[in-house]
Amino acid sequence: MKALLEATIAVERIAAVAEIAWLKRRPELALLCRAAVDAGGRLAPETVQAVLPGLGEAGARNVVAWCRTLGLVNGGGALTELGERVARGDEAPVPEQGAYDLWLAQHPVLGRRILAIARVTSSARLRPEKDLTPLPFAPEQGVVFRSVVEPRERFVLRGFLANHGEIRCVRGTTGAMCRLRWRLDFEAGRDEWRLDGALESPQGGMAPVQHEPETEGLDLWALVAAWGAGPLVGHGRWQASECRLAVGIGGLSEAEQESFRKTLRLDRADVPGNGSYEGVLLEDVPIGPASAYDAQRWARARLDRSLARDPIYRSRGAVRRLFDELVQGTPLERFAPELPAHDELTGGALHAQEPALYWSLVAPVDLAPRRVPPEELAALRVGARVSAPAAGIEVASE
Repeated sequence: MKALLEATIAVERIAAVAEIAWLKRRPELALLCRAAVDAGGRLAPETVQAVLPGLGEAGARNVVAWCRTLGLVNGGGALTELGERVARGDEAPVPEQGAYDLWLAQHPVLGRRILAIARVTSSARLRPEKDLTPLPFAPEQGVVFRSVVEPRERFVLRGFLANHGEIRCVRGTTGAMCRLRWRLDFEAGRDEWRLDGALESPQGGMAPVQHEPETEGLDLWALVAAWGAGPLVGHGRWQASECRLAVGIGGLSEAEQESFRKTLRLDRADVPGNGSYEGVLLEDVPIGPASAYDAQRWARARLDRSLARDPIYRSRGAVRRLFDELVQGTPLERFAPELPAHDELTGGALHAQEPALYWSLVAPVDLAPRRVPPEELAALRVGARVSAPAAGIEVASE
């Protein structure tokens, strides 16, 4: 089972004075962070001295202070999430202050994110006091963002420069289009989302969004169980223990009856903590009968189609084996549907409507060299509530 969730993301374009740390190759800082990992996650002066032999204690303390300024460690010297990231590679944030164009977006999945950034070569846009307004929202600080226009650019917002304690910006116009596409693969236990669309390019014109897929690590079966008490109610009864939707046979296509799968569209579905989505497409939803009545009709419909597709002469034993194959290992099995007795299966209606099929079932019985045993001509119940006799054909247990 798979689902596609989509949402339009509003993009804000602003110009502001900020401190941005650009990720650049700094192997010496990565070496220090890796040493801190080996030392239990804390960068102490003695750890610095072990990495940089000959450095005095005062110099080592200055290095720790510089790492704290860069956001690699906290006030107690413990590695931050950013510091752990630097330890896994060779790039570290190098800060600078200036005026920037920023494209911002927020959503429960995205968080408060900077999608793209460009240096403002002239401060003219920031001069008129009347043009300055509060930020539409504050992007997250201390988080590594990757530009969706220039994917090689990665940066960290360290903060905005405030005027008398108030952060102001110039709101700009943008033709940006951005959409979130979130694919859930329930059987694989994987969710993956990405952005697509277009943003203004620093080189001019619009550039396509380039975004590497990300994941939220959802418990997908818990999510669909929650949907079972919500948007799935109108389509059937979700059986969490079976990971299956119990449905009536009415309205099911032949393909859905044969595959035990159905595609649904939910008007609206919530992902707790990650937003609400409209028009959610659920593909290949596992389905099974909602009742014994539905299972009986479903099993008989499968049998009738199978017989009609290939109206060869079949002995009663072959018909029993075919019915067994069509039920065993399917969601029908738990309801133990019944194959009608031979006379009922080959009743007058079949003779009138499908004479070739009628004779393909009747002739092997009537012309059998030996009399067919009555128990073989009787009805056969196949499924979870029956036991297998020596002949290998399941028979109803009374």
